[in-house]
Amino acid sequence: MGIKKIRRAIARAGLKEPFFDTEGIFRTIFYRSEDFSLKISESSQKTREKTREKTREKTREKILSAIQSNPSITTQELALVTGLSHKGVEWNLRKLKTEGGLERQGPDKGGQWKILL
Repeated sequence: MGIKKIRRAIARAGLKEPFFDTEGIFRTIFYRSEDFSLKISESSQKTREKTREKTREKTREKILSAIQSNPSITTQELALVTGLSHKGVEWNLRKLKTEGGLERQGPDKGGQWKILL
């Protein structure tokens, strides 16, 4: 009774017939319409981009807050504060510098960060 209902509903929706596997464990594979798959991937991509941007903003806020507290902070110390890798900190610092929000004054060792925002 249940499988017949499923088949009728799928036929009414114009979807591909499901695959019923009765070898060993019973399993069923249902197929989605292509439109549904495209909507999911577009929606997922937009959500992913928003999440990435929010995460980057929060990370930059952490970096700027740490620099404000200690302008002589090292990239290794920033990595500990933010939970990022050393390369991740460097990438964020480079972005902040190119966007005009941060400047390094003095040498790499012994210099200080200056927040320009």
